[in-house]
Amino acid sequence: MYPHPRHVPDPVSIYDDLVLPPEGEPPGDRPYVAANMVSTLDGRATAAGRVHEIGSDLDHRLMRKVRAAVDAVLRGAGTVRSNPKYPGVPPEDVVLRRRKGLADQPRLVILSRSLDLPWDSRLVGDAPERPIVFTGEEAGAARLAEARRHAEVHVFPGDQVPIRQALSLLRSRYGIRSVLCEGGPTVNWLLLEAGCLDEYFWTAAPKFSGGPDDLATVEGPRPLGLVRFQLVSAFVHEDELFLRYRRAAGPSR
Repeated sequence: MYPHPRHVPDPVSIYDDLVLPPEGEPPGDRPYVAANMVSTLDGRATAAGRVHEIGSDLDHRLMRKVRAAVDAVLRGAGTVRSNPKYPGVPPEDVVLRRRKGLADQPRLVILSRSLDLPWDSRLVGDAPERPIVFTGEEAGAARLAEARRHAEVHVFPGDQVPIRQALSLLRSRYGIRSVLCEGGPTVNWLLLEAGCLDEYFWTAAPKFSGGPDDLATVEGPRPLGLVRFQLVSAFVHEDELFLRYRRAAGPSR
């Protein structure tokens, strides 16, 4: 039996009691991982190359509410370059984090092969702790040195970041038990391909894009097959749907 979409008197509060991981313990040796995305009705995560205009003010507010339930926020380099700000929570949500036993602000984690990142932006200046950066051996020595001035950098062999190993390092070295991925679509693909995406928060905006060059919410070099998720909750406010899915138990394909 699937939950029916519910209208609520105060939609900003729908994720106030969110706890991740929901069962109290992360899976195995890695953090519990959720992703939060917004898309148009035709499945586009960008419109004319931009994402900010797709979701409403409520969607932006609820993104910060989901952040208030996790130890760390994970972003790919493309997302960081397009929005070079520290993904923190406002003062009113610090209370939520303290109530859940979390630090006042989430730790920022970045995946970047090139280390072409905007270090002189608010990305670093507003962060209460140094970001954690995962990269491969593709970045040059100069960019690696610059990154190490601003962040804790972990370099993996080869030109790709093995996402499961990176997540395990977050758990073992930093004690991170929950992670929220905020894009982009390539990072979502990596998480799904590695079997590491546990939950998916999706805002379905009542809009169409139709742009042939706009991205879907998941983009990768090859098909994933069918990875099944089950609906946990659904809320509707002014024609916008706020959906929460959890990875289905058992075989996904």
